[in-house]
Amino acid sequence: MRKISLIIIITAVFAGMSYAQYKEIPYETRMKLKSNNLIFGFINPKNFSWTHSVNFSYQTFGNSSYSIASYTGTLNYKVLKNLDISADVTMQYSPFASIYGGNAAMNKDFQNSLGGVYLSRLSLSYKPLKNMFININYFNNRNYNWYDDYFFSRYGGY
Repeated sequence: MRKISLIIIITAVFAGMSYAQYKEIPYETRMKLKSNNLIFGFINPKNFSWTHSVNFSYQTFGNSSYSIASYTGTLNYKVLKNLDISADVTMQYSPFASIYGGNAAMNKDFQNSLGGVYLSRLSLSYKPLKNMFININYFNNRNYNWYDDYFFSRYGGY
């Protein structure tokens, strides 16, 4: 045990007294990073923008009530000077839903149907001329007429 301790101490002392060899690499031979600052080679981050919105709502009617919390991220990208693409991605959650009185299973099923992540809007805007523009939109509003859609699709009506 003494021999091993002595060898470790001698090695540590000599390692501390030795000098490392440093060789400077000339600037011309360093590897240069070739980048055009584009994502995936064609997406310019300067033309990209992202806005956020948060919505909390609570609705009550008769003996029924529900609440929804949602976050919407709007992603915009200017493809060309006269061509824009925009998309709304919504994450939604229902922390509370009571529309069936004391039936906990049906309330939980309804509450779960209100949550999720989905594409709520997609838009393509093109302005080929000074006084002309073309707008193509897709809307997916999951909360529009949700009461009728939910009952008719799940239970065949009221």
